[in-house]
Amino acid sequence: MSASRHSLRGRIVLTIIGSVIATSAIFGLAAFGIAYTTEDRLFRDVLAEEVAHQTAAWRRSGTLATPANPDVTIYRQDQPLPPDIRKDFAANPRQSEFYGRKGRHYHVQRFDPADGRPGAGRTPAVAVIEVSQDLLVRPYRDSIIVLLAGLSLVIAAVMAAFGWWLVNRAMKPLSALAHDVARAESAIPILHARDYPANEIGTLAEALEQAFARIGGFVERERAFTRDASHELRTPLAVISGAAEVIALNRDLPSDFAEPLRRIETATTDMVLALDQLLALARENEGIRKERVALRAMIDKAVSWARLRYPGSLIEVATGIDSDAAVLAHPTSLQLVLNNLIGNCFQHVGTGQLVIGYENGTLSISDDGPGFEPGTDPFARFEKGDRSSGSGLGLDITRRLCDAAGIGLVVGEAGDSRKGAHFRLEFGKPLGHGPR
Repeated sequence: MSASRHSLRGRIVLTIIGSVIATSAIFGLAAFGIAYTTEDRLFRDVLAEEVAHQTAAWRRSGTLATPANPDVTIYRQDQPLPPDIRKDFAANPRQSEFYGRKGRHYHVQRFDPADGRPGAGRTPAVAVIEVSQDLLVRPYRDSIIVLLAGLSLVIAAVMAAFGWWLVNRAMKPLSALAHDVARAESAIPILHARDYPANEIGTLAEALEQAFARIGGFVERERAFTRDASHELRTPLAVISGAAEVIALNRDLPSDFAEPLRRIETATTDMVLALDQLLALARENEGIRKERVALRAMIDKAVSWARLRYPGSLIEVATGIDSDAAVLAHPTSLQLVLNNLIGNCFQHVGTGQLVIGYENGTLSISDDGPGFEPGTDPFARFEKGDRSSGSGLGLDITRRLCDAAGIGLVVGEAGDSRKGAHFRLEFGKPLGHGPR
């Protein structure tokens, strides 16, 4: 199952929109912070000037003077503060900003008019200024937020349109490159880097052109090897097999030549089977076309081949498959798989029984031989038991043939207590009848 894909254009545009909104939000917060800080600083400066004025007056005359700023009120400790802030001020004497009722807003500053002079009165005073009529930011805060939000959306829309245009222009060559690769008529795309702009996309196209050229060379050499091996190896194998058969017909042949001739014939048969399997694997999967295959005929052919290949085996075969049972498979690949699996049973089971059945699109091949050794992976390359005389590639090749032909291959079941080897070939939906 392939992962879901996303539009690179859409992601870039969304990134631009997100960046604009984030930048606008940061800018708006910074602007509000600066405005609030500046406004509060102005009120604090007014209070500081008034405190300096009162301190200077106290030093001259020992009394507080009339406030220089008419908006500022000076309260001594024995004088009650405005009701709006009296309770809050008592609870938070170090706080310098208070909110009153009906939108009133206060700034306060505690000070000692004597400024610590010896003998002077040490009763602190409080300078209070009510600034609700002088606020510049707070009364228009909601309007400013709406304005900033509107500007952010407008800028985001403009930048999204510009980003979409820019991304389309920048990605057009990349889209063309992807289209040329995906829609190539040949198995290996043929690209020309000169057809793309001289930038990073052109560099990618040049790298792909070189890579596809190397892959094309590899594929051509593999096809040539497969073609030559199919012809050049089959001919000498046929000659060896024919010569062995002719020699075996000679009645004057010494008796001690019979076993070497049998081994020559067996080795030749093994080489032909291995060659057929390897050549089948060398084909592209797209070239393996499935068709309706009569299953019983293929089973009988594989059993006959196994009896000839292993004449010393006394295994009994019980086949519970109707003559009209059929599966959808590639005939050559399926025959090679059956030859290998059934031959594997004949090779490793001297005296026993081989049971072959078919039901609901699944072919089962089971014997009562020694089975696989515990802790081993029968599909591993070069994995074979101590009693095996093979190369250890048979089941690995069988697995790869099944993968290429779209046949499910299962060995036994987890926790299967039955003795022997058990194979299952899964073809999917059955086309014929199973055992009755």
